[in-house]
Amino acid sequence: MLDPSNLDFKKLGFHAGLEVHHQLKSKRKLFCNCPPILEENPENMDYSFYRYFRPVLGEMGDFDPGMLVEFEKGYKVIYLANERNTCTYDMDETPPFFPDMEMIENGFILAAYFDSSAFAEEIVVNRKQYLDGSITTGFQRTFICARDGWVPVNGKKVRITNVHIEEDAARRVNWENTSNRTVYYNLDRLGIPLTEIITEYTDVDNPEELLETAKQIGRVLRLSKIGRRGSGAARQDVNISITGGDRVELKGVQDLDKFDIMCRHEVVRQHALIEIKKEMLQRGIKKGDFEHTYVDISQFFDTDEKFFATIFPKMKGLFGTEVQPNKDFGIEIFEKSMLITGIPRKDQFHSDENQDGALRINSDHPSDLPMNQETYSKICSVLNPKENDAFIVVKGPEKRALHAMKKIVERVKMALDGVPQETRRFLINGNSEFLRVIHGKDRIYPDTDTPPIVISLDKIKELTKNIGKKPWEVFDELHEKYGFDHQHVDLLIRDEKLEKFIEYTEQLQLDHNLSYKLLVTLPREKRRNNIILTTEIVDKLARVLANKSIFKEQLYLVLDYLVEKPESTEEQLKKKFGLPKRSDEEIGKIIRSKIDKYDLNQIQKFEEYQELVLSKITGEVLKELNYHFEGKVLVEKIRQMIFAKEDG
Repeated sequence: MLDPSNLDFKKLGFHAGLEVHHQLKSKRKLFCNCPPILEENPENMDYSFYRYFRPVLGEMGDFDPGMLVEFEKGYKVIYLANERNTCTYDMDETPPFFPDMEMIENGFILAAYFDSSAFAEEIVVNRKQYLDGSITTGFQRTFICARDGWVPVNGKKVRITNVHIEEDAARRVNWENTSNRTVYYNLDRLGIPLTEIITEYTDVDNPEELLETAKQIGRVLRLSKIGRRGSGAARQDVNISITGGDRVELKGVQDLDKFDIMCRHEVVRQHALIEIKKEMLQRGIKKGDFEHTYVDISQFFDTDEKFFATIFPKMKGLFGTEVQPNKDFGIEIFEKSMLITGIPRKDQFHSDENQDGALRINSDHPSDLPMNQETYSKICSVLNPKENDAFIVVKGPEKRALHAMKKIVERVKMALDGVPQETRRFLINGNSEFLRVIHGKDRIYPDTDTPPIVISLDKIKELTKNIGKKPWEVFDELHEKYGFDHQHVDLLIRDEKLEKFIEYTEQLQLDHNLSYKLLVTLPREKRRNNIILTTEIVDKLARVLANKSIFKEQLYLVLDYLVEKPESTEEQLKKKFGLPKRSDEEIGKIIRSKIDKYDLNQIQKFEEYQELVLSKITGEVLKELNYHFEGKVLVEKIRQMIFAKEDG
């Protein structure tokens, strides 16, 4: 396996694209009038119901392969619902309401931020099949607003191929155990308006560009104030491929900090699968070598459960090949059979695990089968493998165990094709596991419940003519004007404080660093102490600073007071903190009293000590003056008095 920390992405032919899903601010769900409120307490549910799903033919009369695999899982789906945010539409017992026109308009506004050149003049709602249970209807209603946009990334344009508006799916409650073939969903999120922004994957050549692309899209959603905020509001699906591999979709990546490890682990996985394919071909292996012949070996185990084994000619050593860190090819295969049939990975075994130093023994998912050397030898006596053969054993209820063996044989055959097109679930350690076969065009067809909605070009021009500056334009402006870097601008955009920053610097004439501190630094500092600074408090603080009612040295003092007494007026603040101006003589006396505490010879001799004393005296004097004095002026005054006294 390649070293994930040392990859030449250009040489490997790395490409990656994004499907950014971001919930939109709205007063209602997209196709009904329920409020878009998430249930904070998942146990606070009013009722539940369950469904089974089956695939339907696509528009061209074909079944989508991904839908067939979902159907094969045989899930019973139980839905949990609350009356305050769920209605009969969410239960698929009422046709859709007319879609929220404000969300359609937001789709056009978003597309304008991306400089899209092709807008949809007719909104056609489509159905996109999902049989995993996440949508009660079995399909998601979605429509395209525009195509052919772009965002700048490292000096080039990464194309935005499509901007969609669609309804969000339900929230899955259980991920841990699917062996009972039952899954649970909370319906509160179902139907919340969502935008899907798709990028051209050939335009991104390394993880750094992928991360910056995601950030640029996120900045647009924040700057436009169209996107919702909060946990789970944004999710990214990432499509990755390398030369000789194929497109693999990694679902639900929320943390952008995980992009780098995700890309690296997927690259080494695809490279390992390509190498396994090469080795299989060099050994002369053909798909016909793998037969659906399952041998009952239950007699070798002291249990009532069924055990089946299948031989895989010329495959010795390949199941134990590392495909991702601490994960071998055998586990890669078992993940798929587990998700489809419900047979856990721990109840599936491959013969390479019996070799010295086998990777799986110390992996995250070791086998739980009682496979000692005696049992291993008995299995070999029945299967009679040749020197270069391998075998796999599965334990479980007979019907499901045989189903798992079938899926295993099919997956091993697929290894001769290299990297299969799959949708995979991203794991926190950077690896991924099989989720479903990647969907194709056959799962999409027009919605017969919603008529097409005509949007005139004049309407589109009206909607998009007054969009604000784009994030990259804002950065150029603030960088040139104030020297801000990307992190400064990102935080202003992320906290939605850009307009306030312009107000403070241009209208109130506050220093740009002080404005940034008021809007970004201070609120974040206080939030770490569970103190929320309201807009009213920060605005009041900005005004008294701008009017010079207080000095900036009094900032924290006044802020703490405002947190306790937010109703305080500017006049009250001025009266409390704006003490009468002291004469130079009075201030001089205070400074001299502080200087006299120190040995001036020591101050003169050691420069570092001099600066330390200067800082300490400044703090003491400011405190006595209730911080009602400009710090820089005071420092210089103290410095002059120190050396004047020294000269005397």
